[in-house]
Amino acid sequence: MKLYKKLKTFLNQPIDIAPLIYARIILGLLMTIELAGGALSPYIKTLLAGDLHFSYSFAPFIKPWSEPILMYAHFGIIFILGMMVVVGFKYRFACIAMFVFSFSMFLMEKTLYINHIYLYCILFLVFAFLPADRAFSVDAYQNPKLKSSTIPAWTVYCIIFQLSIVYFYAGLAKLNIDWLHAQPMQLWLANKINHPIPYLGILLAHKSHAFLVAYGGIIFDLLVVPFMLWKKTRKITFILAVFFHAINAITFGIGTFPWFSIAATALFFPPSVFRNWWIFNYFDKKLPQKNTILFRYADKPKLYQNFVSTFFILFFILQFFLPWRAFLYSQDPSWTEQGHFFSWRMMLRSKKGTTTFYVSDAKSDKKEMANPSQHLSYRQRRKMYKNPDMILQYAHFLEKFYKKERGYTEPIIKVESQMSLNNRKPQLFIDSNIDLTKQKRTWKPYKWVIPLTETEYKQDKK
Repeated sequence: MKLYKKLKTFLNQPIDIAPLIYARIILGLLMTIELAGGALSPYIKTLLAGDLHFSYSFAPFIKPWSEPILMYAHFGIIFILGMMVVVGFKYRFACIAMFVFSFSMFLMEKTLYINHIYLYCILFLVFAFLPADRAFSVDAYQNPKLKSSTIPAWTVYCIIFQLSIVYFYAGLAKLNIDWLHAQPMQLWLANKINHPIPYLGILLAHKSHAFLVAYGGIIFDLLVVPFMLWKKTRKITFILAVFFHAINAITFGIGTFPWFSIAATALFFPPSVFRNWWIFNYFDKKLPQKNTILFRYADKPKLYQNFVSTFFILFFILQFFLPWRAFLYSQDPSWTEQGHFFSWRMMLRSKKGTTTFYVSDAKSDKKEMANPSQHLSYRQRRKMYKNPDMILQYAHFLEKFYKKERGYTEPIIKVESQMSLNNRKPQLFIDSNIDLTKQKRTWKPYKWVIPLTETEYKQDKK
């Protein structure tokens, strides 16, 4: 009971609102640029192309808009809502609407899964319950009664906690045999040999650099949070974080995520820093004076307090335990893909191989090889070939297609697939004797996925 009281006191202690305003503006802007920027990138082309769009098993009903203008309008609304959050206009509505529009966009196509896009979506939902519009916002300007200079500490800590979850699971997932052999990094970095900056490509593609990145990534992901929490190591750790994420931006791109990570990691500094650093002086002039107006959730109706408390408890229970499912499957998630999504497993696998679909009719002698390029975009095909659940979805699509378009009475869909994981020698991926039209999508392990048995890596080319 004493521990609970201490924790409650710690979480509800009043702190300066400055870091929360900083988070709303800087993080909100970076997230909005990335989410709305999909309209200007190949992202939207994948949503508009193809006859089939791969869905998540928990949301098969969410599909891209049928008309391009509606899809572009969806991205336009995301941009407007994101900017409303940034400037603090109709803030609560904008956050919730931004989550709905961005997360629905995210769920429209499984082959477009990106960890940080998922992170951005759920952070907008988190922001909906934070008093980030209580200063330096349109809402506070229009209604001065909203203004606050002080907020409960947990409103900033919950952003830090979500970021800590990402770092922790990203580091934990790297503790596997392939990563320790730097196999994924060697494959990813080998493609950087032709970097436009002279000699940089040779450095990036060198084997020793792959090991440096692999082990540096483990150390950074697992230690950055405790070292940022410790005052004595906070400054040097932040400098290393800036360097780490800047290198990622140069090497891999990854959209706004490296810059978002730098900006979010700054939230580990004390609230006073966001008024004292010269770079934040502009905020200090625009924010209410420190310790002048206190915002307290305790002043809100009891029903609202209980709702917010329940939301965050359930939200963080889900965020903390959802990634653990990747460790509950007997097979490597990098091979089966089960448990890979929503688990902060980043850049852990590279698969190469062939996947061929054979269609026959149980009621006739019709037989042919399916042509995925007839139905899917290049990105969809490239992702689908390596993912059993997507292979199954496409097989179900082919069953309907061959019944309707080719006159098959009872299509049988079988797959022959050879796959190499992280530079291993290729091995059988899918049981070629199984008719996939008889298989159902499930969260349970797919028995028709051949277990990973190949352990030997291909020899490096001399």
